Amino acid sequence: MKKDVQQGEVTGEVFTRPEVVAYMLDGVRHCGKFRSLVGLRVLEPSCGDGAFVLPLVEAWLSEKPDFDSADADSFLRACDISSGNIEKLRGAVRERLMAAGCARARANALLARWLVRGDFLLQEFKERFDIVIGNPPYIRFDDISAAKQKEYRALFPSFAERCDIYVPFFEKSLALLSDKGVFSFICTNRFAKSSYGKRLRRLIADRYHVALYLNMEHTQPFVEEVSAYPAIYIIDHRRNRETYSATIDDAGTATLNRVRMGKPKSELSVFRQWYNGDLPWISTDSREREAADKIARTFPTITKSAEGTEIGIGVASGADDIYINAQRTTSIEPCCLLPLVASEDIHNGCISWDERYLLNPYDDDDDTQMRDLARYPLAAAYFDSHAPKLKARYCARKHPHDWYRTLDRVKYALLRSPKILIPDIQLGGNVALDESGSYYPHHNVYWITSAKWNLKALCALLRSSFVTSQIRNISVQMRGGSIRYQAQNLRNVHIPAWSSLCESDVEKLVNAYESNDVEHLDAVVDAVVRDSTSRQPVRHCQDDLFG
Repeated sequence: MKKDVQQGEVTGEVFTRPEVVAYMLDGVRHCGKFRSLVGLRVLEPSCGDGAFVLPLVEAWLSEKPDFDSADADSFLRACDISSGNIEKLRGAVRERLMAAGCARARANALLARWLVRGDFLLQEFKERFDIVIGNPPYIRFDDISAAKQKEYRALFPSFAERCDIYVPFFEKSLALLSDKGVFSFICTNRFAKSSYGKRLRRLIADRYHVALYLNMEHTQPFVEEVSAYPAIYIIDHRRNRETYSATIDDAGTATLNRVRMGKPKSELSVFRQWYNGDLPWISTDSREREAADKIARTFPTITKSAEGTEIGIGVASGADDIYINAQRTTSIEPCCLLPLVASEDIHNGCISWDERYLLNPYDDDDDTQMRDLARYPLAAAYFDSHAPKLKARYCARKHPHDWYRTLDRVKYALLRSPKILIPDIQLGGNVALDESGSYYPHHNVYWITSAKWNLKALCALLRSSFVTSQIRNISVQMRGGSIRYQAQNLRNVHIPAWSSLCESDVEKLVNAYESNDVEHLDAVVDAVVRDSTSRQPVRHCQDDLFG
């Protein structure tokens, strides 16, 4: 991330390619039915080097505006926190105005109105805008100063959890739209599925209309290569209209032309109704959405599929470099070492344990109590050697007498239970079974236990395309096509109820699990799902994930 020279703050500058800008401008004009820019008010909240401003000015100039009119004064407002960007853009726009016949004095007067140096989120605007367009800054939560975080939280309800700064840019920009106004941003797609995006998704669903959602997470629509997982959004006030959506694999002109709004034979998918409330935007294909809705209406979620079925995440120590594999550098009492399975130990559905241990600070007989270190001199000496770092942690400051505790409590019942283990980030279907209850999961591994399910049968379901396709829909996708399982995603996966399966179904699933033949497993699961559909218990609408 770049920094503003005067302020020393991260500005999050990522500049947009011209063909992408042209696509967005075309989409905004199509949605707003804007035949002319003359007489409109346009806002660019984070103008940078002018990727959007300069084409807008060129289009406006091509319509031969009256430079001395009030319409000219109100045509544009462009903000940027970087004084260098503003000065550079001022010179470029002045040159274009004067080349079109605008006197220097009038050009300077227009520029004084048009270009605003400052934090857009803290600027006041009395007017509303017909077009709001741009590429908001990419600044992670941890890179925003504590003082700014406090200000933004007070101003913007959508600035929740640990969200990126683009989220309040959305909220404020949408609030500045006129009744006929159209908004378009290109930025990360993370809020469309993430937990921190819930408030923004609900705001959009309750007050606005998504005209276009173009997912570009596998493309590079920017001048410099960045891992931004981008998407283009076009939003307006025209409620109860269709939404057009697609996912594209490159941001070239030819591909953009195939998904252009208003173009005959466009490859955009048509949604009669977009996602309600804070529901995740699971798919850009309306047929996939309908299939997902049907699954959600038909089957329960994993935790509701059978009594006593639970999902959780492994232990976070708060200092892995101290707690994990301590025995490899010093002598530790063996009874203090807990077998720990990490994501890198799970390959193709099998556990290949790397003899990784967690230095366990909890009493062997009662995992709600800490060990009496006087009984474990080797562990005590090791903890003492790392005391400054361990005591500096928040959990240690909160419990000063138990300063050597892990961030999460170790639960012996989980260790000893048969459980399904699922690494967080993966391509899909890498699901293993700890049948004997031999390992404790690390915090990058999710676990599932059940009092009713045959875990081999459940494991077969979780490995199948029936489940991985659901995870892919509701998960944010990582570079290279990896998906995140996360507890929040696993809790939104729907599978047949245990009670709807007959003995032969279970036997087929167990055999498919043991065969490790992926195609055979998918065929078995598809058949079991079809057969169990008629035997599913009646479910109520409020149980549906997708509305």
